Amino acid sequence: RAAALVCAACGCVLAEGLLTTTYSDGGASAEVAYSQSTGQKEQQSRCLQRGIRRVQDLCKVLQLPAAFEETAVSYFQRALQLPAFHLVSLDKKELLGGCCVLVTCRQHNWPLTMGTVCSLLYARQELFASVFLSLQKELGLSVPALSLADLVTTPQTWSLLRHYSTDLYGSANRKLTS
Repeated sequence: RAAALVCAACGCVLAEGLLTTTYSDGGASAEVAYSQSTGQKEQQSRCLQRGIRRVQDLCKVLQLPAAFEETAVSYFQRALQLPAFHLVSLDKKELLGGCCVLVTCRQHNWPLTMGTVCSLLYARQELFASVFLSLQKELGLSVPALSLADLVTTPQTWSLLRHYSTDLYGSANRKLTS
């Protein structure tokens, strides 16, 4: 018989039970972990696979360098191994990937704000901030603050501002002149 502790929010297996009397060595029976009998330990959990895909997709949307993506995925994998992130809600697990991307960008002085990530993930800033602070604490990460000067002086910001202002004011001007 086997038992497992499963996360009610996402269905990830948190702890495996034991199969009893399935392994014998010279006539003596011993308990064997389920993963040893099936090879399941080698396969990544669905939760981890989905999270990695989300991190990679977010990095592609933000057009981040490949090195940033690798770092963010690494942080995500490390975070999911910690007990602090095992029993969190599915909402928080989904935000964890965005937090890993934000940490990576801040460490490389890339001009990405929490508000931008929240809008891309359709997340409440308060919830995102709590996951971000937990990630920072649990992994012991040093995350520099983003200054307004860093944000305003980068070419990426100017192109984003130009794009948004054209969308906002261009449509407003069309309405006024019609």
